[in-house]
Amino acid sequence: MDKNELNEEEMRIWHMWKGSFQTIFGRVIKEISEQTGLSEGDYGVLDRLDLFGDGSLRQQELADSMDWDKSRLSHHLTRMEKRGLVRRKPLNTDRGVQVIITPAGKSVLEDARPIASRAIRRHFFDQLTEQDIESITRLAEKTRSSSGKTPPP
Repeated sequence: MDKNELNEEEMRIWHMWKGSFQTIFGRVIKEISEQTGLSEGDYGVLDRLDLFGDGSLRQQELADSMDWDKSRLSHHLTRMEKRGLVRRKPLNTDRGVQVIITPAGKSVLEDARPIASRAIRRHFFDQLTEQDIESITRLAEKTRSSSGKTPPP
């Protein structure tokens, strides 16, 4: 077998890992959406604006932090602007655009964060032992450093 190919056991582990993450993440997003009306993208945009930019970021920085292309983010922001969650403002110094969280966006984010925290606790942390958490932490640190990319929180 070619060393670049995965054997059956490695594929099984990979699919388990992906499936577990997707299931947990899906449950968290479902609870956020059902209780606040925010989509996964909405929550990601608002959370990053608040955490990384203290309420505003250049549109390109936001796209990079979400690993989205400019077009996808632009379309999403248009929908969010129509709902009053964000606004965009051209920058005077160059051709960039600043994305700013609105008071309504900040309010819905503040409502969503405890929902996200409870869902993450229920669907993830409550299922783990202290040893599991230590193992996951080591694995995340190891894989993050090997990717050369530091993912956003």
